[in-house]
Amino acid sequence: MSLLTRLAARQLLTQLRTTEWRALLLASWIAIALTTLLAVLGDRLERGLMRESASLLGADLVLSSSRPLTPERLQGLPLQGIQQTPVIQFPSMVGQGDNLMLVSVRALQAPYPLRGELVTEPAGTGIPAPGEVWVEPRVMTQLQLQPGAQLEFGYQPLTVSRELLASPDRGTGFRSFSPHILVNAADLDASGVLAPGSRANYRILFAGSSAAVRTLDQALRPTLASHERIHALQADQPLTGNALGNALSYLKLSALIALLLSALTIMLALRRFSLGQHTRSALLLNLGLRPGQLVRVYLYQLLLAWLLTASAGILTGFLLESAVYQWLAELLPQALPPAHWLRWLSGAALGLALLVLLGLPPILQLARIPVAHLLRGDAPPRDRTALLLQGASMILLAATLLAFLEAPLAALGLLAFLLLGGALFGWLAQGCLLLCARPLARHLLLGRLLLMRLRQQRQWHRLQAAVVVMLLTLLSVVWVSRTDLIEQWQAQFPSDTPNYFLINIQPWQKAELDTFFAERALDTELYPMIRGRLTQLNGNPIQPQLNAEQQDHNTLRRELNLSWRAERPAHNPLVAGDWWQPGDTDAISIEQDMARELGLELGDRLGFDIGGIAVEGVIRNIREVVWTSFQPNFYIIFNPEALQNAPSTWITSFHLPAEQRALSRDLLQQFPSLTLIDIDQVLTQLAGWLQRLGDSSALILALSLGCGLLLLGVTLLQALEQRRFESALLQTLGVSAEQARRLDLLEFLLIGLVCGGLASASAEGVLAMLHQWLLQIPPRLHGELWLLLPPLAAMVFVLIGWLIRRPLRLDQCYRLLRAG
Repeated sequence: MSLLTRLAARQLLTQLRTTEWRALLLASWIAIALTTLLAVLGDRLERGLMRESASLLGADLVLSSSRPLTPERLQGLPLQGIQQTPVIQFPSMVGQGDNLMLVSVRALQAPYPLRGELVTEPAGTGIPAPGEVWVEPRVMTQLQLQPGAQLEFGYQPLTVSRELLASPDRGTGFRSFSPHILVNAADLDASGVLAPGSRANYRILFAGSSAAVRTLDQALRPTLASHERIHALQADQPLTGNALGNALSYLKLSALIALLLSALTIMLALRRFSLGQHTRSALLLNLGLRPGQLVRVYLYQLLLAWLLTASAGILTGFLLESAVYQWLAELLPQALPPAHWLRWLSGAALGLALLVLLGLPPILQLARIPVAHLLRGDAPPRDRTALLLQGASMILLAATLLAFLEAPLAALGLLAFLLLGGALFGWLAQGCLLLCARPLARHLLLGRLLLMRLRQQRQWHRLQAAVVVMLLTLLSVVWVSRTDLIEQWQAQFPSDTPNYFLINIQPWQKAELDTFFAERALDTELYPMIRGRLTQLNGNPIQPQLNAEQQDHNTLRRELNLSWRAERPAHNPLVAGDWWQPGDTDAISIEQDMARELGLELGDRLGFDIGGIAVEGVIRNIREVVWTSFQPNFYIIFNPEALQNAPSTWITSFHLPAEQRALSRDLLQQFPSLTLIDIDQVLTQLAGWLQRLGDSSALILALSLGCGLLLLGVTLLQALEQRRFESALLQTLGVSAEQARRLDLLEFLLIGLVCGGLASASAEGVLAMLHQWLLQIPPRLHGELWLLLPPLAAMVFVLIGWLIRRPLRLDQCYRLLRAG
């Protein structure tokens, strides 16, 4: 060990007894632990989601079309290193004897799937051989099938060779909920079930390396026709994937608060440390240590401190990650893969960046201390170079934090809010403190002293108030918005919200189904559903009349679910126009978001292609549609006279209380060809994600609160150094030690009350904006904030001041004044 290293280690042992170094180590530990937690958890979630998304898609990339995809479609595309396989999916009736059932058929060719696996009983690999069929358990049960039984599939009977327990690539929309059967594509022609004009989905599955798939994706997208879509891992993650991704982004932005508070704590602790090192640095330089060696001594101290905090931080991050993973485990589709080993070092790397970038400017200043400081107490000169170095360090630190968060725009917005809000509230707090102290100065002796102190210590009061107000504001907003979000989410689903969808209802089943619901007193209404594509606007093709953004609208890239009704749906209020009268045969009703985004107005004539038949209608009214109501909703509703003769199926939704769930079994027994979708599990999953998100955010809040208290303690400690000198002066002039201490506590009480009041007002403003723009609920006052924040902030200030402010004896006052 070199001489400089031994000197650094010896000085570090001495520094660890000081408050500023303890605060520095605690802040570094929290920053490293929090960064390790989010980096490791984020990497595991990303790896798990990519694997799960690929398994659900059955591929890395899927080209989907409502028309057959021929080999010529792929000519000219970069397919080197890419596996591909076609899939055809369509609804069809299958049966055994008199039992019939509507299923979703997937016709396959080997190899399949390209990602994920088919789980069957008995177990095996590959796809069904020609003449065989694999069916899901629901088909086995409803059609009373046994292995080896014959399943009627059009004109081609197929042998049930396996039970399909799990499979990827279920498709999208309602067909993903239907019971599935897998057949070999070689059996399609003989069965005759897929004829020209049949409603089918044609897919080509692609798999390969990330680079090859990315290249294919970029080449394929510009060539998409109006009836084609691409499903990719990053853009088409399942519901749970989006929830996990949103939760992780939310947690990372919440962590920015704790990281910034940690950085500010480290910066102030190092500043306080460097101010106390002037004499020591001048002495070392006087004893022959060169400036460069002095810089190395202090950098070694920071590196040794980093080794201590990195070890503790990585261990703490591991424990926190294990706890959060346990919260999420029951909602994950399968166990997450381990994180990359470099992710475990990201927290330590960020901690090192914090210490070096924040510590280098004051250390370089110490190397410029004049030796004459030992005699005259000269401070090191502050020049433009020092300011530039501090500015560069802060920019590098901000870039490091933004790179870690991986959400630069959101993080920059939050960072700007923190900096501008902190500056604003610092000035407001200073004004409020002076305003509150003036009445006290007129009636109390300590009040006059307090007013003088507030005028002298403006800089520290602005800093303390800025930190405390912003910390309390953000903590209040995160906590209250979390509660409001859950309450609002639950409030949008009344107790009678439909929890079942019933689809694929044939016209000849409608009357019997109405009777079934009426006999059981179930409140429901059946809606006709017809598939059609929007093609024309006012007699001309619609695409050339729209701008680039409108042409990419989802309603133009797929077939729409259309309906017809004589009366307005009760859950769709009108926002413009009037409902049609009998005889208004060409009238249509349009959903308001579609009308606004496509620039459509009352009186516009729209043309649709419905199974090769052209149908037109004039917009008579615009409806508001709440898509989350779990009611049957449609973009376009026609007058019954326009579409009543068009081939259609029917759809409905209804609510079944828990005690009536057995009716769903009776319904399927009486109508085996219908598809019943239970959406209670979706609601339960969403509620679980919100709860887990709240639990995880509470952990981040606790760490942020710890950082804020550390920072508050450091700022108060620095302020109390000046208070000790003032108290010593006052005590030599006749003020008692208890009166001097009461003056300090009165100051802290007033600062806490002002900061709490400003934080309450600030939190109310932010919450009002969140309610209005994000949650879309009427803003409301939160009286609990006004009752809790001011006394809470005052209590924290007084408690910290009481703990770290010790009364001075008279002999201590004399020694302190003589020392200057």
